[in-house]
Amino acid sequence: MKHLFRIGICLLFLNCGTPPQKNKNVIGNDPTEETEVEDEVEVVPIKPVLPKGAVTANYEAGNVPFYAFVEKIDKRNGLAIISFESNKAPTIKIPKTYGANLSMLRFPEFESDLLLVTAKIKDPVFNKYYLYQLKNGQWSMVVNSFAIHKDNMSDTLVPIRVDPENPNYMLRYYSVFDLDETSDLGYTWRLLSERIPIND
Repeated sequence: MKHLFRIGICLLFLNCGTPPQKNKNVIGNDPTEETEVEDEVEVVPIKPVLPKGAVTANYEAGNVPFYAFVEKIDKRNGLAIISFESNKAPTIKIPKTYGANLSMLRFPEFESDLLLVTAKIKDPVFNKYYLYQLKNGQWSMVVNSFAIHKDNMSDTLVPIRVDPENPNYMLRYYSVFDLDETSDLGYTWRLLSERIPIND
């Protein structure tokens, strides 16, 4: 009996001397493997940046539209250079020009869009107009150039259009000097229109 008592006390001391193994996690269960969650990235297509004043149009029938832009104005020599996206068309060089704005004209009578260049000339009170069509890989003038006095211009005036009575002709505006006794200056600029055949 004494032996049993001693064995019991020894076992009790052995169990008390060894601290129980503690859970290494203070909170929660055993750690699990961490998985990285990647954020979904939205792919946004980047639109190409167009040069200032560029005009995109279907200059060539059946092909992808491309843009025209004023590449250079040489004010010393009076020269405007009009270029095109990725050299998809030959450059246009316009002499006696000191500034230029581009616009596109679309008429059902033409297979492709037309390029209208509004040129600044030496006389600052006039704008000169050049209308181009891309044919067989080359730019050709639809009609010869013409000028309109700035007094005759308005935001709604389209300087040239197809003649509704004859699609082989264009109707274009032009300015003429006219003596006018009712004007303080003694003259005025009148806006007239004329029919002109389309160049071949």
